Amino acid sequence: MGDIMKLPPMNALRAFEAVSRQGSVSKAADELCVSQGAVSQQLRNLEDYFGKELFQRTANSFSLTDEGEAFAAVVQQSLARIAAAASDIVREKSQHRIRISSPPTLSFKWLMPKLGEFYDAHPGVTVLLDESLELVTFKNDGFDGAVRFADGGFDNLNADLLIVLKIFAVASPAYLDKYGRPGSAVHPRGHHLIDHYYDSKSVSSQHVHWRDIVDGDLEDMQIEHLIYPDALQALTAAVHGQGIALVATYLCEEEVGNGNLETLGEQIFEYSNRYYFVTPKDARPSQALDDFRTWLIGISKAYRDD
Repeated sequence: MGDIMKLPPMNALRAFEAVSRQGSVSKAADELCVSQGAVSQQLRNLEDYFGKELFQRTANSFSLTDEGEAFAAVVQQSLARIAAAASDIVREKSQHRIRISSPPTLSFKWLMPKLGEFYDAHPGVTVLLDESLELVTFKNDGFDGAVRFADGGFDNLNADLLIVLKIFAVASPAYLDKYGRPGSAVHPRGHHLIDHYYDSKSVSSQHVHWRDIVDGDLEDMQIEHLIYPDALQALTAAVHGQGIALVATYLCEEEVGNGNLETLGEQIFEYSNRYYFVTPKDARPSQALDDFRTWLIGISKAYRDD
């Protein structure tokens, strides 16, 4: 067995490295989240270990000795290599896990039900899906990618078009049996109309509502106007026969397919805003993220005119 490696106290080395690099005890203390006194004590411990001073101290100056400078170069390089190696290990462990931000309705109704297909194709990848209307910045927030509802114009982001939102009026067969079909979407006199308004005015302003479609005043047309706080609740209300809702194709395809809803006529509206998948341009390469992006573009192909 070889000789046991003899190393100076690690806490003392960390303090010495920080002071020698920062050139200041106070800055080193801030970096290490300890007091200046604690840093000074660690420097004294290191000097006691060597039996000689590594710093020249006067009333008005504080600097490394020649031996201190030589040792600082070795310590800084060594700890930097240890930190880099540790980062590589952490990255290797987490490179198959990606965190994605996505609007709640899109996540619950469209993306989450399809994730099983992605896991089947990429069993080693974990997708952490965060359902939120908050706009992620990718500035130390831990996100790798995001689905955004916007009209383009992304700075410092890679952006891939996913979904063009085409809006149809939908209602349940039970509602149509009871109230009949409206003559047209712009003149739905006597019908129950379902809208959704988000708490955020800025978010709601990005969505179309019946007042934007109907030709005239809703009250004058004897219309019962039902309002819900999001598109998913509005869709559910339509399924249960409460009225006619304005819904994007991606949101109602399952209900139309199984007969719980019927589309009333042709497309009513197409948003200028679309759903995009965005990632930071300066992000480190990630095979898991690349695989997710490719899969996402593929499953959304039917919702855009490529």
